[in-house]
Amino acid sequence: MHDDIPAESSWSPTPGLTVARRGFFGVVAAACAAAHLPGASPAWRTRADGDWTVDQFVREVTPVCKELVADGSGLGQDRYLHTLAAFAVRLGEVPVPDNAKEVAHGHRIGSNHGPDPFTMLHWILAPGAVIRPHAHTYGNVVTLGLTGEALVANYEQVGALDCERTDEIEVVRVQEQVLRPGDVNLVSLARHYVHGFVAGPRGASGLDITTRIVPRRKSPTLVVGEAKDDARRTFRAHWKVGE
Repeated sequence: MHDDIPAESSWSPTPGLTVARRGFFGVVAAACAAAHLPGASPAWRTRADGDWTVDQFVREVTPVCKELVADGSGLGQDRYLHTLAAFAVRLGEVPVPDNAKEVAHGHRIGSNHGPDPFTMLHWILAPGAVIRPHAHTYGNVVTLGLTGEALVANYEQVGALDCERTDEIEVVRVQEQVLRPGDVNLVSLARHYVHGFVAGPRGASGLDITTRIVPRRKSPTLVVGEAKDDARRTFRAHWKVGE
């Protein structure tokens, strides 16, 4: 049971949501061994003294990222994201950057590193604060939980992604997760490409490690409406571009 989210509480942040190259495989094996992870899973682990600083993380992972990021296919992005996540869970305490600014009520954001080869955006949410669901249209993301807990929901548009549509669309909720310290949530341009956050009662913070894959473009907000098909986990929705 999670300390930050009481079992007796009911929490509904969104509608229907209540609480092989030799070099590559060698890199993955080394990353997983360094992260104390079985196989290639980027799952949560307990942190310990002596974990990496941001500078050490960037130094160790940059050569790997520059090799793997060249493959922008769906499978290539999966390999990249899982490898990056295996390194990211080695991070210890990550200081809140001096450049952190409030961008919305209860939501501050700054940068610990970037933009090459990726940007490490550091977000801080007050208790109950929300990052509205939004699409990643030019870069993939490893989200690493740092403090507190947040509910994360991932969506995909049914059919081809078309953020320019102004009429009603259908989306499927492909994942919902309690993001804790050391947990990761992965977003590629091919899967899970919409994510939104709601902080728990003690607030939350984390890193969005974002790597640009295609030229920068707008990242529209997804407005999720009522459920359409409970069995398929689909919802009525529409895009709100320019926010």
